[in-house]
Amino acid sequence: GLKQELFHRHKEAQQCCRPHNLPLLRAAQQREMEAMEQQIREEQRMMDEKIVLELDQKVIDQQSTLEKAGVSGFYITTNPQELTLQMNLLELIRKLQQKEAEAEKKFS
Repeated sequence: GLKQELFHRHKEAQQCCRPHNLPLLRAAQQREMEAMEQQIREEQRMMDEKIVLELDQKVIDQQSTLEKAGVSGFYITTNPQELTLQMNLLELIRKLQQKEAEAEKKFS
């Protein structure tokens, strides 16, 4: 949205500009567009970092909850291999729960 607005503003300025000033105006507009793109990239990077930190906190909360519940293999860790093991354990638990639910449906 911001880029579109800037583009339209630049186009209007170019239409009102005198021909001998057009190269200077275009150069200034190019710098302004590059600065905006850099700002957008920086804001996106900061947003991505924030999301990753929030996801990391969710993982820690989940590990803590499962550890307190006494589920084997769960404790707070950031080790990628241990995290993969925990994810596989959760997937196994989910599949077992699904099979159990299907078996209960058959017998009811």
